[in-house]
Amino acid sequence: MSLLKNRSEVSNERNLGGKRCVRFSISINNEYDRKLSRLATSCGMTKSEMADQLLRISLDSPHVLEWLQNKFNKVEEYRVRPTIINDKVYY
Repeated sequence: MSLLKNRSEVSNERNLGGKRCVRFSISINNEYDRKLSRLATSCGMTKSEMADQLLRISLDSPHVLEWLQNKFNKVEEYRVRPTIINDKVYY
């Protein structure tokens, strides 16, 4: 029996449903940290759970994507064009 396991096997053991979690850190200023803390507490979540939900909502919202790109896009050829197929956003 091999002692080495692949990521999928490890994630199944950790009850992650076979999904792999990618971790990265962000830096936010005090005002937004306070807002995130209050909203997370209000919803019974940790700050990281709330940040995850906010990212998911943003990345799956064509309107938010359009607004962000209209404001910040620098190279038109890299512009993301979301498509909705069966109520799921792809790009």
